Amino acid sequence: MKRILFVFIVMLLLLSSPLFSAGEKEAQWPDPEKTITVVVPYSAGGGTDLIFRPLVEQMKKFTEANIVVSNISGAGSSQGTNEVLSRPADGYTLLASGTHTVSATLQGLTEGYKQLEGIASLNWDPFIIAVLKTKPWKTMKDLIEDAKANPGKISLGNAGMGGATGVASVGINLAFGEVFNITPFKGGKNLRAAVLGGHADVGIFSQSEILANRDKLQPLVILYSEHSRLPELASVPTLKEAGFKNLDVPGGSFRAISVKKGTPEAIKKKLAEIVRKAYNTDEYQNFMKSKGLIPTYYELDKLDEYFKKIEQAYIPIMKKAGLLKE
Repeated sequence: MKRILFVFIVMLLLLSSPLFSAGEKEAQWPDPEKTITVVVPYSAGGGTDLIFRPLVEQMKKFTEANIVVSNISGAGSSQGTNEVLSRPADGYTLLASGTHTVSATLQGLTEGYKQLEGIASLNWDPFIIAVLKTKPWKTMKDLIEDAKANPGKISLGNAGMGGATGVASVGINLAFGEVFNITPFKGGKNLRAAVLGGHADVGIFSQSEILANRDKLQPLVILYSEHSRLPELASVPTLKEAGFKNLDVPGGSFRAISVKKGTPEAIKKKLAEIVRKAYNTDEYQNFMKSKGLIPTYYELDKLDEYFKKIEQAYIPIMKKAGLLKE
């Protein structure tokens, strides 16, 4: 009888222990009464925002928990990233991460990827340099020649110095003797408004932003190594075709979903499963195709390895641009 009583007490202690409680919470994750927040570190309506919102809509199909998008822009994506890092590592706060996270981290604006772990990647979105059709430049060579003749007079806008467009704009400026007036804006939405409104001469845009304003914008060159997969933009020349063979700048934005380091493995795997199912839906696959996005899918440790490769590719560019914080 005493032995049975002893075993019963031990079982009660185990069931009430923090270890068991934590495992139970992981097994029950996600709580259908809680909200999973996907933090997009840019303004609503920008290129990054437009890529994550359709995915979130598909993610809702594969979990009982509510999922929302929260736009927290500022400081080259670091403000939104830091907000994620300030919250518990419990799987209820996700970051729309990518090349912008790598760039902001290397600039010392955030601990970024050093304190993040990958869930799943999505795609690459190539950059295109464009101007208003009313501007005199019809080719990239026209633009460069004018900039060299009038150094500092032509503004080259980007969506924030912490992001990939910021690094690309600085890299381009350095390559041509710093002839441009580099002008950062708070997110793609503000950059787009500035160029369309004539307040910035040149902008570095995603393909989706070009398509949405194709009647007003004149694309000059695609920074990616290949032509656009979109028929409407397939004729836009690559840098090499435009006569700039040795110009090495970030060619696009890579997008993924990450969580704060320390998130339990069981929760990370469940999140990866939700994202994988959403990613593979016909709706999201067709969305990527319609936007000319380049599918690039990795999960968990494989994604962390891929981010490391991006970091190593960015370091020499950032160093040359004078943006690397040692």
